Amino acid sequence: MHAIVVVLGDVGRSPRMQYHAASLLENGHSVSLIGYEGEKLISALIGKNERLQVFRFSVPAPKSLRKILPLYLFVRASLLFFFVFRALFQAARNRTVDVVLVQNPPAMPLLFVTHLYCLIRGIVSGHRPAFVIDWHNLGYSMLDNKLFSAIARVYEKFMAPYATAHLCVTAAMKLFLQTHFDVPHEKISVLHDCPPNMFQPLSIEDQHELLSRLHKVLCSACPKHWHENLNPTEQTLLTEISDTGGYEFRKNRPCFLVSATSWTPDEDFGELLDALVRLDRRIRLQKSSLKVLMVVTGKGPQKEHYLERISQLKLESIAIQTLWLEPADYPRLLACADLGVSLHTSTSGLDLPMKVLDLFGCAVPVCARNFSCLSELVKDGTNGKVFDSSSELEEQLWGLLEKLDGSQRRSPHSYGDLAEYSQALQNQTRWNENWGKHALPVLRGNSRDFQGDVK
Repeated sequence: MHAIVVVLGDVGRSPRMQYHAASLLENGHSVSLIGYEGEKLISALIGKNERLQVFRFSVPAPKSLRKILPLYLFVRASLLFFFVFRALFQAARNRTVDVVLVQNPPAMPLLFVTHLYCLIRGIVSGHRPAFVIDWHNLGYSMLDNKLFSAIARVYEKFMAPYATAHLCVTAAMKLFLQTHFDVPHEKISVLHDCPPNMFQPLSIEDQHELLSRLHKVLCSACPKHWHENLNPTEQTLLTEISDTGGYEFRKNRPCFLVSATSWTPDEDFGELLDALVRLDRRIRLQKSSLKVLMVVTGKGPQKEHYLERISQLKLESIAIQTLWLEPADYPRLLACADLGVSLHTSTSGLDLPMKVLDLFGCAVPVCARNFSCLSELVKDGTNGKVFDSSSELEEQLWGLLEKLDGSQRRSPHSYGDLAEYSQALQNQTRWNENWGKHALPVLRGNSRDFQGDVK
């Protein structure tokens, strides 16, 4: 089978679609991966593989037209139509195409372009590719302008039934497509995100190696007395080499929290900052020895705004650092964390934060912002906590972390609720197993249905 996988965005920042491509390759199929230039691909897609083609491009943005929004959107959509259409035909040059798998959102103009391509391909070659949509969210729900959102909803609803099959990130999304977009239930399969094998718990030795490399940048956000006497080759903020040459957690280590964010409006980072300010005040009033290092990863449009807010905070027991990591180091850093914080709330209420799955793969529990359908992933009191406000998040952080005895060489995962939650995250279903059960039959089955059949 030859599958074309399309992302109308930076492929390097579209992990689920990269995982699709990697799983197709692992199962012996050929893949043409299409999307924007940008961040590096995951390691499984880097290197020579005769069954993998990658087509990445950048679309010129007519900034001078942004003051005339309707004209700007028309020109932008036209350029996207041209670039995607060209890439689709380049990917299919002298080859049969069995299935085209596209990420949604964004829907405009990708769904129409893909449907048109499959029609033309079927007429020209006598072999019409299957058209499969992988629903990560609803595109129209992400638009602030009510008129454009209404137009986008009509467009998505109109295009959805033309797809051969659909994959959804949640059961709630499947029900929505059936109820509101008139897609027959038998054409929809739920493919929950699961952590791939790169997200695993990490030994203290491997944690020490990573933290030694990141020592300078992590310490730059911390009070001087946290690190002034540390030798980074032997001691990091969290770990150290013992007198016997073994690796262990350091006494009086800070608790290590991680939040991965896209710095977008559907993740209210201000809620986390408010909770940390409250927590810092409580630590001071309780005269606790608790220290917290909060690391935030990711890129996005609101980052500079929140960096300014962070710079104005006067925190005594909490340090906040922002990072952007190489793909290979990102899962390793998550595995060093004692606890993750998810701020994702979903514009549609129908998708789930993939970043939580990354943490779960490393057996790291989370405190997650509540929204509809979150219960498909985070079980409150079983694998983490669910909060509805900054004050509730602060209560949860204090309750989970305050018992850490700084005189002992242990991680919060070794006692209390965090130990219970972390244990519940062991032996999870992994991406490849779940994909083979729920996605591969859809892609293979529908490509066979279309062989030699021009509809």
